[in-house]
Amino acid sequence: MDPKLFYQCNDCNSVLLELNGTLTQYCNHSQTLLTPNTVDAAKEKHLPVLVFTNHKLQVKVGSVPHPMTADHSILWIFVQTRTGGQYVQLTPEHSPAALFTVEPLEVIRVYAYCDVHGLWMVDNAELDYEEIVCAPDFSQGCIE
Repeated sequence: MDPKLFYQCNDCNSVLLELNGTLTQYCNHSQTLLTPNTVDAAKEKHLPVLVFTNHKLQVKVGSVPHPMTADHSILWIFVQTRTGGQYVQLTPEHSPAALFTVEPLEVIRVYAYCDVHGLWMVDNAELDYEEIVCAPDFSQGCIE
């Protein structure tokens, strides 16, 4: 699946998801392709961190806590899978994390969208699971 999935409306700033290779026209304005990981910002606060346990994927945005305020927060997390995807919308009242029911081999990429610093992504194929360190924030414990 092509990583060119997300576009932003040049008028209202809504983020659009391309499905089946077709981008639906939105509010009759042009869209700009969002390219992940291109904004000059702290990667340790924006890159999704993935932990797989028992058919569950826990995604935490940032290896250090990302702020979740009205002016600066993670708005959503999207898990791209071989058969589609799963989406969780967040608000400043949430922590920048979500739990998904998905098999590890089904996950292609995980995206997070910061309202200040844009789109961030990790590719599941590029992760070295031997180096993933358990974070105390995850209630399900470490992967053994």
